[in-house]
Amino acid sequence: MNPISFFDSLNPGWDFSYSSWMFYALFLPVTMAVYSLVAKKKRYLVLLLFSWIFFISFSGQLLLVHLLETVFTWRMGLSLQAVTENGALKRKEKTAAKKKILLTGVICLILLLFILKYLDFTGSGIVRLINSFRIVKTEWRALDLAVPVGISYFTLEAISYLTDIYWEKLTAEKDYTKVALYMGFFPKLIEGPITRYGEIKDSLFSGTAISYENLTQGYQRILLGLFKKLLIADHLSAAVDIVYKWENMKGSVALYGAVIFTIQEYMDFSGSIDIVIGAARVFGVKLSENFRQPFFAKNASDFWHRWHITLGTFFRDYIFYPVSVSKAVMKLTKKVKNVFGMEISRLTGPSIAIFCVWITNGIWHGPKWTYIFYGIYYFVLIFLENLLEKPFLSLLERLKMTERSLPVRVFRSVKLFFIVIFGEMFFRAEALSRGFQMFKLIFTDFDIRELTEHMGEFGMDLQDYVTTAVAFLLIMLFNILREKVPDFGGGFKDLPKPVRWALWYGVIMAIVVFGAYGSGYDAAGMIYAKF
Repeated sequence: MNPISFFDSLNPGWDFSYSSWMFYALFLPVTMAVYSLVAKKKRYLVLLLFSWIFFISFSGQLLLVHLLETVFTWRMGLSLQAVTENGALKRKEKTAAKKKILLTGVICLILLLFILKYLDFTGSGIVRLINSFRIVKTEWRALDLAVPVGISYFTLEAISYLTDIYWEKLTAEKDYTKVALYMGFFPKLIEGPITRYGEIKDSLFSGTAISYENLTQGYQRILLGLFKKLLIADHLSAAVDIVYKWENMKGSVALYGAVIFTIQEYMDFSGSIDIVIGAARVFGVKLSENFRQPFFAKNASDFWHRWHITLGTFFRDYIFYPVSVSKAVMKLTKKVKNVFGMEISRLTGPSIAIFCVWITNGIWHGPKWTYIFYGIYYFVLIFLENLLEKPFLSLLERLKMTERSLPVRVFRSVKLFFIVIFGEMFFRAEALSRGFQMFKLIFTDFDIRELTEHMGEFGMDLQDYVTTAVAFLLIMLFNILREKVPDFGGGFKDLPKPVRWALWYGVIMAIVVFGAYGSGYDAAGMIYAKF
């Protein structure tokens, strides 16, 4: 039997996805009730139990893989801590022993992720390469291994946990159940945000009672997320699927597809993160923000400081900084300085580190060449931005302009728009060749009539277009206000109670009446859940 079919047969068939009615009518209320009935010190165990139930609803008995990884991470953490506390060892001996344990732990975690997610991709690629030389004919038989939900997220959390113990930023947790809850807490399991143990442990294990403030703040954030996902992302989902498979595509359709996918992805992912943060807040757990108005960024680098923030900070802390200060890079930088001078050597270390970050970013998203290209695409852009930053500022000075001048801001906004749109076009394409074909058509065969004449054939009727457009404009208005007043959302609690309730009941009615439901809509299809 095919392994993935076997494990699918073990799934109970529950739909506890963040936008399903079962999550809000059954899973979350039952979790809250049991949580409230248990003694404060044991409440984190209730969260662990329901997190495992949540995991089973998606991946069945693949929960065993998750449990094995958490046990392994827990034991390796204790081993690192034992070396740190071993007074008989000298400093260099401790460092060497800890480095050995850390490398073993990280390699094993990455190896498991590689086998489950990337083995077929790598194996088939090697076979194609061998066959291209026509020396020997061979083939790769796909294993189609089943992949536990959220493995890309909780594996990064495991790596950060072990690394922080190695750096002595935190003390290893002796209680296995606490490590298990950290790596499997149900709100953040599927799509993040990627958390650090030291940042979350106090609120996660505090057993905070479900208060009126946490409940209202949590559900308000959930409603915001459902508004984004059901009124915008899910309405656009069918259109994106149709456009990307459109035969005899013209450049106008290609650009339209890239634009609506970018909107869909942002509303789906940021909406899901709103739901995640809100669900955690109900239990008094404060998760890190993962978005900060990314489309108001000034360049590609700033965009990634605002988009999927926790993934970016993970790569910064655990790849960029270690690579930048590694002996090999420092040695190379010194050689470059001696040959090419200070200016070039200044860019060498950061450029190598940024390349490592972005190639890892592309691979992390999944076993597809489009994702790898996506990582390289942003590496090239950010490298060029760093290279041209000083000349650009010098040009502004000569023109007697500043970065706040209106023409500069308009230029940067238009530039960023196309950078993001083209990047997402390749990201969504089924194959790299399709992405390049769409890119080429935009500049060589742009016929606006192809788009206007077929707007009604993209899986959306007039009501869908109106609903999506109005909802999108409201969210963008909200984002503009958040950009100008960072605590804008928090000000709702200061409004008169009738106004607050009217606003939120209006949001609820909009979700119920205009949300995307029924055949043709995959409400459980969270884009970033597959990474």
